[in-house]
Amino acid sequence: LRIPYQRLFGLTISVLALGTLWYFLTRTRLGWALRAVALDREAAALQGINISHISIIAIGVGAALAGLAGGLMAAMDPQVGAERMQWTASGEVVLMTILGGVGTLIGPVLGAGLIKYFENIFSKINDALLHQWFAFLPDGLENLIVAMIYPFIGKGWHLTLEIMFMAVVIFLPGGLVEGGQRIRKMIRHKKTDAPNISETKSADAAK
Repeated sequence: LRIPYQRLFGLTISVLALGTLWYFLTRTRLGWALRAVALDREAAALQGINISHISIIAIGVGAALAGLAGGLMAAMDPQVGAERMQWTASGEVVLMTILGGVGTLIGPVLGAGLIKYFENIFSKINDALLHQWFAFLPDGLENLIVAMIYPFIGKGWHLTLEIMFMAVVIFLPGGLVEGGQRIRKMIRHKKTDAPNISETKSADAAK
């Protein structure tokens, strides 16, 4: 597996930036103040936090990260087309954040990975490939299924993304991070319930 040095450099810088941001938000007083203002501005003001000062710092941190992201994109892909400046580019960033989990650092990373993974899959599927997949069906049924699926693949894969987005908003408002937390809670409950069941059986046997 050979990774171009531009992508390796970008990945290294991204991991370092993410680690630095995590340390800043979770291990420094200024980071705690930023999180407090983000959660509840009025409560933070009652605790003596300068809201306007913290807001300016938050804008500066966001601008620095945006500049870093733009520099990395230019380094990895010097031929930036006009399509990169469309509103859908900003929309994808919002979708990545919501799908991954708002208010977390790992959430947008997971959301970006999920969206780009499905983009590589669905954008490469065409009608000819669909006909190959459903060739075992009768011609009428095959054409019907292909006609129903085709709008959601290729250039229309954003429709699939929108369906995924609606499903996450309805069933997992906290994104993939919330899904992982639910699974972890289910595993913990199973582990705690198992000893209770065994103790009950042993008590019944003793009686």
